[in-house]
Amino acid sequence: MEREIVMNSFDSSADSSGVPDYLVESAALLSKKWHPAIVRCVAAGDGLGFSDLENRLNGISAKVLTDALEELRDHQILDRTEVRQEPLRVDYTLTERGQDFAAVIDSLADWGEQYLAPDDEEQVVLVAEDDRRIAEMHTVWLEDEYTVHTAHDGEEALRELDTGVDVVVLDRRMPGLSGDEVLDWIRSQGYDCRVALVTSEEPDLDAVALGFDEYVAKPILKDDLRAVVSDLFDRAEYDREVRQFLALQAKLAVLEAENPEPELAASEEYSRLEARLEDAREQVDEDDDIEAPTLDRLGVDPSR
Repeated sequence: MEREIVMNSFDSSADSSGVPDYLVESAALLSKKWHPAIVRCVAAGDGLGFSDLENRLNGISAKVLTDALEELRDHQILDRTEVRQEPLRVDYTLTERGQDFAAVIDSLADWGEQYLAPDDEEQVVLVAEDDRRIAEMHTVWLEDEYTVHTAHDGEEALRELDTGVDVVVLDRRMPGLSGDEVLDWIRSQGYDCRVALVTSEEPDLDAVALGFDEYVAKPILKDDLRAVVSDLFDRAEYDREVRQFLALQAKLAVLEAENPEPELAASEEYSRLEARLEDAREQVDEDDDIEAPTLDRLGVDPSR
């Protein structure tokens, strides 16, 4: 009798094939061309406006983006917040439901990488640097451990990018497309590579919005570059929460090292970054699947 009740309950939410309606609707959301890219883009940002998304989502039209944002809001995946009236500025962020949806997209990407990507043990680094002497030097330093591809401007970097690239050593200032624009494109397209943004400029507070994993100051020594790249490869073993925590930690560290304390104290972006880092720390701390040595390395108390 109990089995009959359970089966009747299942049938009430399923079509004639026995597939629940909610599964059909979930699959439909994931199958939309731009929906996963928009969600991953917003997840990697810190409140993105319409023009931000339009610039990062290469090839999307304004109408398609408008319709997609509206549908994602209807499903309570995105929040729309008016942050300024003149000129009008609205930001899109993930709701709690949206964060769970982003985790599903990340899991699907991980599954595809494991089972559908070419079976290849090769570890690939893309060095994108317009100074050919520096690009060659970095290549020589890394090529004994990794397969290294090079690009000397932003457009060439995009041509070299594919799902086989694991780590990008990206110069922030390049002719044509800048490193910032290349980085935005990488994140908007959902590439699962880690990015070290390399620059001779002091990082400003605008760097908070960039989706880098590490920020490296020029000139960089051989052992330091090799250590950064090795650490970024290690991060592939971590889940999404740990990788996000490490990226936020890197942003906070570089801003604190290069900007005076009074300027940081007056910065809304810095305050928001601190809050995001604390939220990420709590998520990592609550994840029972993360081993104690990893928590210790992240500076999180494993006994809590």
